[in-house]
Amino acid sequence: MNITKFFKMKRWSPWTAGIAAGVAASLSIVLTEKTLGVSGGFETIASMIANSAGFVPPSNAFFNRVKPPVFDSQLILLVGIFAGALLASLFSGDFKVRTLPDNEWKKRFGVSKFKRAAILFTGCFLMATGAGIAGGCTSGLGISATMLLSPAGFLFIAGVFASGIITILLIYGRK
Repeated sequence: MNITKFFKMKRWSPWTAGIAAGVAASLSIVLTEKTLGVSGGFETIASMIANSAGFVPPSNAFFNRVKPPVFDSQLILLVGIFAGALLASLFSGDFKVRTLPDNEWKKRFGVSKFKRAAILFTGCFLMATGAGIAGGCTSGLGISATMLLSPAGFLFIAGVFASGIITILLIYGRK
């Protein structure tokens, strides 16, 4: 298979994607001595905005020392994920803008765009808060920490699956 045809595929084998993620995580540790993770990229963006707008006093330790407004590996990875997803959808011909998802969502919650946006924002806020409390996101803890055999990574993955099952049952109920 030639490389052009490979990148135009609508779906990749989970084995190929998993191996690619493992290679990327390994290269990150070898080349940068840092694990993969993107939740810090959002904090870096917040730091850049807050610092450029003058909202951060010099005494603020978090935005001045912990997450200063600099381009770091997490921000580069975050931008790369969005750019890669866009390029993949364009190459495969699957790119489209949708405002409402599948019929199951519509049956359960209706067609209100405001309600969808509110639920989406709330979920994203909770995920980002949880990533901050846990010390990492799915890529940081789920991929990198488990690759390094860290107990925190395995606990995180168990928590993700358990909370995902509970959330689906609460939202869609049993059928």
